[in-house]
Amino acid sequence: MTPTLYQFFHRHVQYGLRRAGLGEPETVAYVSDLLARFAHTDALYPLNDQGRRPLTTIVQFRVAQQAAQDMDRAREMVIVRHLAEYTLFMSSVFRERLRSRGQLAYYTDQGRSAFGQTADLEKNSGRARVYWRLGHDFARVAQAVDDIRHHQLLLAAETYAQRPLAALWRR
Repeated sequence: MTPTLYQFFHRHVQYGLRRAGLGEPETVAYVSDLLARFAHTDALYPLNDQGRRPLTTIVQFRVAQQAAQDMDRAREMVIVRHLAEYTLFMSSVFRERLRSRGQLAYYTDQGRSAFGQTADLEKNSGRARVYWRLGHDFARVAQAVDDIRHHQLLLAAETYAQRPLAALWRR
């Protein structure tokens, strides 16, 4: 039987996060789910502004979050949680690219803050603990996922020539 994408990531994330001292089952499950969802590029930009244009930058996410504050707590939660997940994904999977652009610290700060805000907005105490832990350990989790990518999920060199988008994974 072929494993699902979640199962594939879960096995690798569990091993990698344990090696980094971050192997809490809830964190492993959350990061595995995030990687499986964001493997579909449409999941990176699911939010739209008032004009129905996709939000694609951290600044746009923050502006939308501010607009939703105190008026639509549910939308604020969706926005800030997506910002947290987006920054974790980008700062782990595309770590070298962010570092080369001088943006890694910015993404890390925004992600840490967004997970903290998500924890504060979350009513379910179990999920709030997971968000808080991800905010607290954001840099370590992102580094661990990057290590997983480099050491466990290597792509063959010929893949880059055949699939130019795969080269982005390497950078």
